[in-house]
Amino acid sequence: MNQPILQFIVTQNYKNLSLPQPVELDRLNIFIGSNGSGKSNFISCLKFLKDCLTTIPDESRGVSSFEDAVSKIGADRILDNSVESPAVINFSYCFSQTLSSEQLHEKFSTMLTLTLFVDRKKNKIIISQEFLCSGKDLNKLDSPPFYYYKFHDRELGKGAVSVYNIPGQNSGTHFEGLDNIPTNSLGLTILPRLLEDSQYSPENTPAYRTRRDLVEFISKWQFYNANNMDLNQIRTSEPKIGGSDIYLSASGDNLPLVLDNLIQENIDFEDSINQAMKSILPKTRRLRPIRSGRLSLTVEWYFEDSKEPFYLSEMSDGTVRMLCWATILHSPVLPSLLVIDEPELGLHVSWMRILAEWIKRAARKTQIIVTTHSPDLLDHFTDCLENVYCFYSEDKTHFAMKALSKEILNPSLEEGWELGDLYRVGDPNVGGWPW
Repeated sequence: MNQPILQFIVTQNYKNLSLPQPVELDRLNIFIGSNGSGKSNFISCLKFLKDCLTTIPDESRGVSSFEDAVSKIGADRILDNSVESPAVINFSYCFSQTLSSEQLHEKFSTMLTLTLFVDRKKNKIIISQEFLCSGKDLNKLDSPPFYYYKFHDRELGKGAVSVYNIPGQNSGTHFEGLDNIPTNSLGLTILPRLLEDSQYSPENTPAYRTRRDLVEFISKWQFYNANNMDLNQIRTSEPKIGGSDIYLSASGDNLPLVLDNLIQENIDFEDSINQAMKSILPKTRRLRPIRSGRLSLTVEWYFEDSKEPFYLSEMSDGTVRMLCWATILHSPVLPSLLVIDEPELGLHVSWMRILAEWIKRAARKTQIIVTTHSPDLLDHFTDCLENVYCFYSEDKTHFAMKALSKEILNPSLEEGWELGDLYRVGDPNVGGWPW
């Protein structure tokens, strides 16, 4: 079984994003659409799930991970403005894996379904339903899914979990009831605790391993927005030696430490990052993290015909940004899902081809979502139209997403148009414009 990928998201009554029907994602996913068309809200759905599972509860204030995650994405304003409160918001997250052998090659899906009850007058948001199930390609629903658990489905605070008929053996299951299930914590987060407080040991439930694998997968998601990268911090930061960072922070301030750790992690990474930088600055001879003082790190950049190194404080904004993207995309330890908002920001048009190739290369190893407004970057994804998704208006208020149609666009492409060309002129078959 290979690593899972996010197969699709379904939403109802969530802000301006209307995704009632699944739109299948792939390993490479390029999102286009006008400002305010729901791209950021789609990404917020993903951040919300990760935050629910990874944020440490603030026990001093009595705030759970779920409550903190809801607050980050807008509190009661996550409810669609056109829906009268109180109401419910539905999220479904589907993850797929391919079961492969000489005799078998089929898609296996796991789905987490959440229903949130929102009452704006009482400033109340709780989990009113939560299901975890799996089956053969849940998008098609060819057969009934198997439910690992159902929480709050008949009564708040109560639910049922599938338990093996014979403890410790996969010989059929049956449902057993659970009580005292909180409505302010994701069941996926607290399931081990719920089981330990019951008469059913975690190991005797199918949910135990599935839940563990799913949490591990989601916890490795990484999100980057070019607008949030702090170039001043990147240039001046000298992180302490000894940190275990292998992923660049959202601001990029731990860049020297990440470079140093990845070089230690993989012997080929230093050559890879140097070749990447030569592709944008051909006179690059060597780039490396070095000790600054006794306990800190900085980055030296050597060029041909220069004995003295340059430092990040002396490099252009675009160069520093490209180094960040190279570090992220060439990493030997890629996240399980990599989300990048507007990577084209501040980059010269001649570097768009290189950036696109880095993205495509990384997508062969993990799943990637990229949002962009750049026709210059889109030009270099003309060869993978099936991976481009447009967010479009349904009624001037709500937005949905659709995959671009290679069949519809082929006549223009055969005439020599690139995808970015069609985007520039506002071709309605591509979309992405505010009208």
